[in-house]
Amino acid sequence: MARAYAGPMPTTPLKPRERRRGNRQPLAVSGLVTEPNAPDKPLEVAVLNVSLHGCAFRAPVAFRPGATYSMRIGTGPLHLTSTIRIISSRDRADGTFDVGAKFV
Repeated sequence: MARAYAGPMPTTPLKPRERRRGNRQPLAVSGLVTEPNAPDKPLEVAVLNVSLHGCAFRAPVAFRPGATYSMRIGTGPLHLTSTIRIISSRDRADGTFDVGAKFV
């Protein structure tokens, strides 16, 4: 049985569908993540990027997707404070975690 020739196969891989609603801007600043029931114990994280809808940060501990926290990005008079919902938490080879969060 003969096959029909459909032309050359594409050589570039397909890009995965982008699920973010806005462009994230690279950022290298510290942030503080605080649990709602323990405001006196903030956790310092490294904020990697930010958009109108969310941010990504690197943390020394894992976060549970769906959990909500308060986050303060930046220090001094120019800072952003918002409630975040954790979307993803992935472990890295160096023992830290890459965390994606949505502003709520």
